[in-house]
Amino acid sequence: MTDYIDPHFIRALCKPPERRNLQDLQIIYYGLQSLEALSHYRDSVLRSLCKSVRYERHLANDVLYYTGELSSCWYILLSGSVFIDGSMFLPTSR
Repeated sequence: MTDYIDPHFIRALCKPPERRNLQDLQIIYYGLQSLEALSHYRDSVLRSLCKSVRYERHLANDVLYYTGELSSCWYILLSGSVFIDGSMFLPTSR
């Protein structure tokens, strides 16, 4: 993604998945489709993800998980930066 993040995309992601309407799902689908991390997934996978993805915002120095913990989800960085094993990662654009 570029520096611009569509506010409609964020708003749709913030809605609880069970309260999303068809328009929300379409907005999420096109937003996910534009992410480099998900660009190689089939259409059916992206449409399925639209029903469960959610938006999270974290403060600086928040720990999302520790080394050795079993992960139960993926994180896709839309803005900001993240440190993993001493290396900094930034969101990439397509």
